[in-house]
Order: sequence, then C-alpha cells, then structure tokens
Amino acid sequence: MKFKHIPAMVKESIEFLAVKPDGIYVDATLGGGGHAATVLRKSKIQNPKSKIKIVGIDQDIEAINFAKKRLKKFGDRVIFVHNNFRDLDSILNQLKIKKVDGILLDLGVSSYQLDDPSRGFSFKTDKDIKLDMRMDRRQKLSAQDVVNDYSEEKLKRIFFELGEEPYARQIARAVVNRRQEKPIKTTNNLLDIIRGATPPKYRFSRHGHYASKIFRAIRMEVNQELKSLQEVLPQAVDRLKAGGRLVIISFHSLEDRIVKHFFRQIKNEDKVEILFKKPLQPSQGEIRLNPRSESAKMRVVEKIC
Repeated sequence: MKFKHIPAMVKESIEFLAVKPDGIYVDATLGGGGHAATVLRKSKIQNPKSKIKIVGIDQDIEAINFAKKRLKKFGDRVIFVHNNFRDLDSILNQLKIKKVDGILLDLGVSSYQLDDPSRGFSFKTDKDIKLDMRMDRRQKLSAQDVVNDYSEEKLKRIFFELGEEPYARQIARAVVNRRQEKPIKTTNNLLDIIRGATPPKYRFSRHGHYASKIFRAIRMEVNQELKSLQEVLPQAVDRLKAGGRLVIISFHSLEDRIVKHFFRQIKNEDKVEILFKKPLQPSQGEIRLNPRSESAKMRVVEKIC
C-alpha cells in the first residue's frame, strides 16, 4: 500500500516555528515528511544559501523510508532517526546537538497507518484483519496481547481512561468472557464483542462509530502514547535555545490536557512564554480538504532562557 498522509495545520506550524535559515529543527513525528518538506522549501525560498538542518524522528520505519525518498533532494539537510521521540535527549546526544531552534510534535496517527489493513489499526475496512496497532513493529506488545492477556480490571481502566468509553466495564467483561472460548485475533472479533456489549440505542445514536473509543484506547495503550508525550515534553523544552519554539498539534482531549497543563507549569517557572491562551484549530477550508484534521489543536511556547 502506498504511504499516504496529509499533515495537519502545516501553514500554522511553519509560521509559529519562526524558521531561521541557519537553524536546527526537530520534526519529532516525521511521518511522510510533509511538515519537514514545507520547512525546507520555505527556508530555501527565503534564503537560497539556507543551511537549515532538520532532525526527523519517527518510530515507524515505513514512514522513515517514505520520507527519505520525499526529502532526498534536500540531501544532508535532513537527518533521519528511527526511534520514539520519548528518547529525544539520547537522540540529540548521539548527534552531538546541544540545543535546537524549534521542535514540532504532530501527535496524530497517519492516514497510512489507519488505512493499511496490514497494520491492524482500523475496523473501517471490508476485510477481517489481524489486530496489531504497533507503530513500531520492533516492539513486542500488540493489540492482540492487550485484549487476550490484560486482566478485566486493567481493560476496564484502559477503556474508560484512554477511550472515555461509558460502557467500559461491560466491554471489558465481554472481552474476558470471549477469550475464554478462543483467542481474540482480528478486528471483526473485537467489533463483534463491542457490538454485543453495548445497547442498540448507544450504537446508533452517538456521533461516530460505536467502536472508535475502544480501538483508540487499545492503540494508545499499545504505543504508550500518553506516557511518551509526558516524557518528551520536559526534554523538548530543555533542548530549546532561548527564543526557540515548541509547536504541538494534538488530536485528542487527553493529549491536549497534558500539553496545556505542562505549558502552564513551565510558564509559572518563567521558562517559557505561551504564545496564545486558547489552542489554534484548523480552518474550515482545511477541514474540507482533510476531514481528519477536524479535531486538531495547536499549542505553542517560546523558550525564555
């Protein structure tokens, strides 16, 4: 399947990174390289002698491979790193980079990951596919491990806290009951369980698909998304030069809450300036072109010292 991903809020990202022609920037969620390509093109237009450098990090090797092809013409302006952004300090240490001029975190799951059946992220397909959901296929924990090995109490907590699912208890119990008969291996297996554990009124009256919250919760657990975000935030601020900016695009209320609270905390410590109180959201024009950007929220801070 061809790699495809439309990055969200590209124009705003470039504007608030305040790109310098000789700056060093980290795209900590490189994806298909959309944001990075725009930064490099704009820098070259502004200054043909631009010496800008971008460190592109992604835990998905397929994203890295696609971005390498897309950004090939920029040569050594881009350093590709196959890793999780939670290891930002060690990545920059290995590259002998002390401070950077800007860092971008686009926390959304790529369209490619959602649409490729082999990745096992989505139920929105006519195929019954193997549950997986690993962004980094080197890791051991997969969606199958979560639904087949986690205790009922742990499943309930994940479904409720990460998925904000009101029927978390009933679905967790149904998962445990079903796996006692046979292992839960595919998206359709899981869909059938969720369908049986929720009332018709709930399934047909809510906005969006009735299984979305459970699939999202499992994905976030498999990839430790909130923990990784919490770990990278202090590293990112510490690695910024004075005047450097951290731009974060989140797609979920839990992510945005973590970012908002962290920004407030470090503002109170006089480490950063918050550039705008309320998060920016994509324009209606962008949402029409890229419906998946609808839930995007951008927050930005500038390092004071």
